[in-house]
Amino acid sequence: MIYRIAFASSDGVRIDRHFGAADKFYIAKLDTEKEECELLESRDALPPCDGGTHSISKFDAVIETLSDVSAIVAQRIGPGALQFIREHGKAAYQIPLDIEQALCLLLEEKQWEADKWRSHTRN
Repeated sequence: MIYRIAFASSDGVRIDRHFGAADKFYIAKLDTEKEECELLESRDALPPCDGGTHSISKFDAVIETLSDVSAIVAQRIGPGALQFIREHGKAAYQIPLDIEQALCLLLEEKQWEADKWRSHTRN
């Protein structure tokens, strides 16, 4: 299967943003059959957290921006955001590593099997 994963990152290298404060997500393609990964693109987002308060419409906008991904990875994800992400059919992980290291970890642990990721892409 081929999955898309969104990483909250400022530079496309490190996972260094909290989900609620992320203004950019980098999208990677994970091919589980070939065990290959490829960074595809970056997408801008309006952060849903505004100094301790959260906007549901901004959460909705981020989920819409990431509608074709199966999982979201951030440095930190608060409990409310975690619930919101999962309610919208996406897996969520807190992995404060480099994107390449996180992809290797997700592949090694076969998270798409453990957490029953939904496939939002076709081969």
